[in-house]
Amino acid sequence: MDDKQAMHAMSIDDAYHVERTLARGPSGVTELVSIAGTGPFVRKKIPSPLAQRNVWAALSACQSNRLPRVEATYELPDRFVIVYDYVPGDTLAHIVEENGRLAPNAAVQLIGQVCEAVQELHQHGVIHRDITPANVIVAQDGAHLIDFGIARIRSEASNRSRDTTALGTYGFASPEQYGFAKTDARSDVFSLGRLLGFMLTGAYPDDNNYDQLLNDNAIVTPHLRAVISQACAFEPSQRPQSVPEFRQTLFSATDSAAVSTQLPSDAQRATRVPRIFDRLNLSKRAIVLWSAAGAVLVIAAIVGGIIFAGHLGITGPAKSPDSSMRSDGSSSNGSGAGNADNADGADGADGASSNNSTGTSGTDAVADNPLELVESGWSVSQQGYVSYAFALRNTSTTLQVRYPEVAITGRAKDGSIVFSQTQTLNMAFPNQTVYDAGQAGEGTAPETVDFTVLNPDTYNVAKAQGTAAFPISGISKIDNRDGGTTFNGEVRAVADGFKPSDGQQIKISLVLRNAQNAIIYGDIAFVDWPGNGRSTPFSITVYDLPKYVSYDLYAQIW
Repeated sequence: MDDKQAMHAMSIDDAYHVERTLARGPSGVTELVSIAGTGPFVRKKIPSPLAQRNVWAALSACQSNRLPRVEATYELPDRFVIVYDYVPGDTLAHIVEENGRLAPNAAVQLIGQVCEAVQELHQHGVIHRDITPANVIVAQDGAHLIDFGIARIRSEASNRSRDTTALGTYGFASPEQYGFAKTDARSDVFSLGRLLGFMLTGAYPDDNNYDQLLNDNAIVTPHLRAVISQACAFEPSQRPQSVPEFRQTLFSATDSAAVSTQLPSDAQRATRVPRIFDRLNLSKRAIVLWSAAGAVLVIAAIVGGIIFAGHLGITGPAKSPDSSMRSDGSSSNGSGAGNADNADGADGADGASSNNSTGTSGTDAVADNPLELVESGWSVSQQGYVSYAFALRNTSTTLQVRYPEVAITGRAKDGSIVFSQTQTLNMAFPNQTVYDAGQAGEGTAPETVDFTVLNPDTYNVAKAQGTAAFPISGISKIDNRDGGTTFNGEVRAVADGFKPSDGQQIKISLVLRNAQNAIIYGDIAFVDWPGNGRSTPFSITVYDLPKYVSYDLYAQIW
């Protein structure tokens, strides 16, 4: 931009009168403006390196009244500027916060309007990737979709098997937005399902009571629950493949369920859903993930500035009996409290794990659960966070279980709950034992940690369509100069009737054990699916380990 162009752009910029600043941050400034007595308009000034100009160009071509109408775009020396119509109204987040959950017919009407906006975006090649209650404005004429800060053109990553840098809002972002697969239109379908669930329950997807409310027939009809479950399937191929397909499923389910005759009573609708977190600043719920050189770092900034560095419920998949490797080791830099249990749930040195074999996850759960907990264990870091691992066995000889779940609950000495979360795996094939690991808690060390296997939903239990195993070899352990420890190895994929999907990966689980062979720590890493007959190397670097005498490495499908 030369001086003449810069002066011209600045004269345009100066013509707008700033009524008030709506938001300010690293991604730019959003203002409410007017010009020559007309308006108001919304003006966004985005730092030039961050500007997605092609997204805004595509948005300018969109015709849906459910999307912002772009009035002007121009360049400043260091900013890209967009001016679009202002839509007066309240966010869906604030409406539900103030009034509680919506009646089913109102929720279906609003989600249908949001679908109009998303479908128009997809027709112009744009994936929104941040469809949340905070980004839906409810005006007199219905719902409007806003905030295109992390939207992208679908073709931008066409040569990648996954997104290497992802942004999203925790609870609404699809699994592939965590950097383990490529985002596409089905990613927005996932978010639409979560948005519908939020409206019907009045709870955020990561609230402790969300699943309970979603499975309550007095709150959510079985047909709408099935629509949400399908839209929010972990595997993109299991979801509706487009927004029109999602809408068709939604409205056909609505018609067949006769929603108007199955609404909760006025008293039920008036009941306020207890809030688990203060959500006045929803932007703090954003998740940023970087993936580079095979390592994954997940940082989630949760309300109140609590930082979790590690693995927040991003869990997975299934292990075959030959998908592990073991070696004795010793730790010269262990720290943190050593807590462990054995397969029978015995007390460890400084903690205990209660291993409840099964629990209920809803009215449509399988009565005879083929899943059982084999072993589990955990330890607490100096910062009060729990690192854990567990083994889950599918006892059926013919059935596979998709998305098995384990509830993990930390309790204080008096029995009160310190934390509670549900870890969802990918697949448990017949006769397979699945090892998984992760991190839990909010910085307060628990006295005990309970692991409960939840009953799978009936539609997630089916006759097996093939299996896959992942032999590990060449393992080693290196103590690094910076105090960390790196565990290395390589993994192969051996499929028996199983066909990996596009972007399929393998999840590696590291399990540390004490002298009694009890689990005391777990961590994970991800690698790309190896080519035929080939192996893929992996490394897991960890810090501040508890004292251990041996370690295991397991590989599963992701």
